[in-house]
Amino acid sequence: MEVRYTELANDLVKQIKEGTLPVGTRLPSELALAQQYEVSRTTLRSALDIVERLGLIARKRRAGTVVLARETTPHYTKSLHTIDDLVNYASYTDRTVMGTESVVCDAPLAASLGCRPGQPWIKVSMLRCEQHGERQPVCWTDAYLDPQIGEDVLAMIPDGPGLICHLIETQTGRTLKDLKQEIGATTLSPEIATHLQAAPHATGLEITRQYYDAAKQAFLVTVSTYPADKFKFVFWMHRNNAGDARRD
Repeated sequence: MEVRYTELANDLVKQIKEGTLPVGTRLPSELALAQQYEVSRTTLRSALDIVERLGLIARKRRAGTVVLARETTPHYTKSLHTIDDLVNYASYTDRTVMGTESVVCDAPLAASLGCRPGQPWIKVSMLRCEQHGERQPVCWTDAYLDPQIGEDVLAMIPDGPGLICHLIETQTGRTLKDLKQEIGATTLSPEIATHLQAAPHATGLEITRQYYDAAKQAFLVTVSTYPADKFKFVFWMHRNNAGDARRD
């Protein structure tokens, strides 16, 4: 079960994004909010910490809590470049939803997704293509959504650009705190190869991403399959100079 303070944080984020709590609004005192939501002040403060880290509110002693923005601050501390570099394909590709279904994980799928056998998900299969030119296919993605979230957002997942996690945040207030990513080699199944205009059983790249909220619960898992020539992962390593090494 999700920790209570994250439920409260998600509710506050949703109210701010929907405009129920407009920018400039001064929230009630901590005591009043705790009584309103029937939680302890410790739980309330933990929830406000999350909303503040997202850049939506400001808290000052004796001045109270004020809504600063309707949209979350577009950065992830200490991992901005990593996340952007590894998922930026979403900003220049369009997705086409190819199908949806409810699934219950067997042992192999659970091992692949990093969850327990028997866990239910709503699976959304998508093809991503380039936005311009010949609109070449880029990757095939199977997105596995927490069923409670899936019921709220499934009908709102349109064809188009962007990430599913951003849609979930906008519609439900459930925010991404951590992203775990695994990259490995795979072979393209005949069905996926057809959509990607590649040879069946050709070598490809598989990227599994687990999206965690502030309670460290995975609310979304995506498995993206790329032909070998459609994705390149590049990183630099630098040697410290002798002076730096001695100081370390």
